[in-house]
Amino acid sequence: MKNRKVMKRVLVIAIVAAIAGGSIGTGVYVQRAKMTAEVMSVADLNSGYWGDDVNSSGMITNDYSQSVEITNTDEIKEVYVKEGQQVQKGDKLLALDTTVASLNLQGKQLEVENLNNQITIAQNDLKKLKNTKPYVEPANPVTPEPDIPHVQEMAGNAYNYISGTAVPYNQNSADGSEENPYRYLCTESAYVTGDFLSQLAEEKTYAVFEIRENNEVSGELVTAWEVDGAQIAVPDGNTKWSVYDHSQISNDASEAEDDTSVVNDGISNAGGYTQAELNDMIAEQEKKIKELDLNKRKAELEVEKLKAQSSDGMIYATVTGIVKNLQDKDNLPNDGTPFMEVTGSEGLYVTGGISELLLDKVKPGQMVSVSSWESGSSCEAEITEIKNYPSTDVSSYGEGNNNVSYYPFVAYIEDTSGFRNGEYVDLTMTVSDDETGSSLYIFKGYVRTENGKSYVLKADENDRLVKQYVKTGRIIYGDTIEIKAGLSEDDRIAFPYGKTAKEGVRAVDSDGSYY
Repeated sequence: MKNRKVMKRVLVIAIVAAIAGGSIGTGVYVQRAKMTAEVMSVADLNSGYWGDDVNSSGMITNDYSQSVEITNTDEIKEVYVKEGQQVQKGDKLLALDTTVASLNLQGKQLEVENLNNQITIAQNDLKKLKNTKPYVEPANPVTPEPDIPHVQEMAGNAYNYISGTAVPYNQNSADGSEENPYRYLCTESAYVTGDFLSQLAEEKTYAVFEIRENNEVSGELVTAWEVDGAQIAVPDGNTKWSVYDHSQISNDASEAEDDTSVVNDGISNAGGYTQAELNDMIAEQEKKIKELDLNKRKAELEVEKLKAQSSDGMIYATVTGIVKNLQDKDNLPNDGTPFMEVTGSEGLYVTGGISELLLDKVKPGQMVSVSSWESGSSCEAEITEIKNYPSTDVSSYGEGNNNVSYYPFVAYIEDTSGFRNGEYVDLTMTVSDDETGSSLYIFKGYVRTENGKSYVLKADENDRLVKQYVKTGRIIYGDTIEIKAGLSEDDRIAFPYGKTAKEGVRAVDSDGSYY
């Protein structure tokens, strides 16, 4: 009897507790339903970005010479000037064979494309290194298991390896042609078997093996390997070929690595890298990326020059002056001597410097502001030439990086009033990735990060806060971040650190005073 009373008492307590708990939960829901969060228009928050001012300085001169250099791959079709001839800025100097110039351009464009691919691979390798867990010596050494499991064919929606059983994700729409190839989603450690490549060669089929973020078809493309079965050399059937860098994988390499280790850790720490070793490898990889990026920028500068040549094959005078040191077009020098020089006889010129990081943003024809230290006179000058090699004799500042090389550029001053030969001047120009100033830049406090992904709290069509993931870009001025995707000026967002800034809370427009 006593036990029955105890049981009833426990039951009553449990029921009261359950009711109380339900009331608390309902209270939280009701409380959040009554809460409001102020939101601001993204258009009002957008500070925009029109570019950074790049500053340099130089000395005005009236004896600048244009050097016309011909490479060993160029072929001169016709020379329009003679030794000692007076020429005007814009006059024809010589014509190159456009066929050769076009081939040179194609070769340089392929070089730029190859460098871009190398940079992408190097950046992904750097990301893997930064995600690698350092090796820590265990207190009790662990004996590895003798049995090695076989690699699973799939890791989610992506293939760990491509064999005859693999199915392209576009199988219902593709036909295996170059215009509509079969596409396979692969993990970063995936490989293609030699048998499969042989099958592509036999059927003359075109296939693309893609590596995308999060191993999802909708993820951003990391890299792709395009294979034309009609063009490849048939490999041995027992070989394996890496999708990531297209190289052959040794059969002695372990096949036991589960792809989830790549996803979670970036690089397997089976090699036992210590933190110090990882730091050295990261520094070396960052140095490699910097060198590749510089080579790409130099190649892009060459592409712009070759484009001008391949269009009509003409090389024009960039200064008004006298033709000197003209060489024989049928007996070109191979010691680096210019084919000709044009010594300026009128007008003023000034040489400034541009950072290697901005080589792809500054072009001949761009205007630069000139102001005198002595007289205070100012004018606009036109950049006529950017040198192919860096120099320590140029003055440039304002880029915020002292560990870069600087390339000389020459600017022509047409209106010389107020300036004299030998006078020092300041040079200023504005460079930007976005010429229209339409980029979206907001205070970075509005952006939060969750599991490596950035998001904002946006008001939806029902005026309720929802989590909106965004793709971010560069940070400028230390507190402003670029939004590349996921948000527009028509949206409204809340400051995500506010007390009421939570998903589901009703959004109300702010008068701006709080912000």
